[in-house]
Amino acid sequence: MTSLPTSRFPIEVDGETATIGSAAELAVTLDVLQGQHDRLVLEQLRPHLPAVIGNPLGLLATFRSLEPADQLYLVEALGTNLAELIGGAGRLRDLLAVLADATVEESLLRTLGRAGLRRLVLTAAELSEVLQWIYGSNDGLVLKLLGGEYVEGLLRSSRDLSLVLHSLDEATQTQLIEGLGWPKVRALSRNGHDLAQLLRALPGSLGVQLLSQYSGEQLVSLIGNERDWDYLCRRLEGDEAATLYRILGVRADA
Repeated sequence: MTSLPTSRFPIEVDGETATIGSAAELAVTLDVLQGQHDRLVLEQLRPHLPAVIGNPLGLLATFRSLEPADQLYLVEALGTNLAELIGGAGRLRDLLAVLADATVEESLLRTLGRAGLRRLVLTAAELSEVLQWIYGSNDGLVLKLLGGEYVEGLLRSSRDLSLVLHSLDEATQTQLIEGLGWPKVRALSRNGHDLAQLLRALPGSLGVQLLSQYSGEQLVSLIGNERDWDYLCRRLEGDEAATLYRILGVRADA
């Protein structure tokens, strides 16, 4: 991130004047005011907030010093500068961990928008880290903002898909799988270990649907050896195991 020139900007609260030149000074000022005049300070500094905050650590410190209503104001005031100030997916994860209000989180995500999120989230592992700190339906919002084609492009292996699935609730897991389509999901499984990995990440109902995409011959060819069969079978839920045995045409106690 390009460093911004060092400047100082005046504020006035209850007839007292001061100048703010850094995020550390802003955070101290907000902490001293204890929420009583935070909005007033932010309003006076609004044109200069990107310069004052300066970097991801400054952004984090400022958010920590604000109540949710003023966090909302800060998101709106920073607008298109947010993605540059956040800097990367790891910093976005840290910021989401600080936010304790789903409304602020949603505002942050919508303000970042498709361009901002795509700038920050570059791998499936990064997407998984971000999703772990998302409240409720906002995980679906992240996927929607990124776009189905972009998310699909991040998922290059069964491990990638498993990481993302583990970070979602069941309803959003279903939406993701439906968006990808079973042919894409199947294509990520190159062997029995991959298949087992995906089955562990999916709820039982979706695991049954995944197994049902294969014929017995395809499963035998995919899994291939006794070690992988053992690895897979030890990780199946009841309905998944029953489905596997039915497809293979064998009894569960055989």
